[in-house]
Amino acid sequence: MDTKLDVVIAVDGSKCCLSALQQYSEELMESNHHVVAVLVGERTDVAFSAIGPLDKSLVKALIEAEEQKISEKISRVKTCMDECKIKGEIVRAFGEPGPAILDKAKELKASFIVTGSRGLGKLRKTLLGSVSSYLLHHAHIPIVVCKMPS
Repeated sequence: MDTKLDVVIAVDGSKCCLSALQQYSEELMESNHHVVAVLVGERTDVAFSAIGPLDKSLVKALIEAEEQKISEKISRVKTCMDECKIKGEIVRAFGEPGPAILDKAKELKASFIVTGSRGLGKLRKTLLGSVSSYLLHHAHIPIVVCKMPS
């Protein structure tokens, strides 16, 4: 009997991540794989004003809007996983995406990590950062980077 292997797939609900899920299912997926799709939740930072009290209804509205966005991303990822017949689960993590994904992979003792790459140019990558680049340079396990098809 094959030993179960945990595979972490970095997801954010984008076309790029959905493409990576599809490429994983077509090229890498094995029957003994258990996928843990890691979605790093965004949190809106609310600045506290020195001028007056914090408007609790505004904070609540911001949090609800972020939760709605995250729910929509999870739904897109779940639909793609179902369509691609990927066995696994979606989990949320918090913090900076690169370190959060690596922490989850380490916690799970994952065999490898799959991530998408939007193919940002050098300037945009330098200014915006790149999760796939971070993973490649800091991972303790193999990384598979799936480029978006042209």
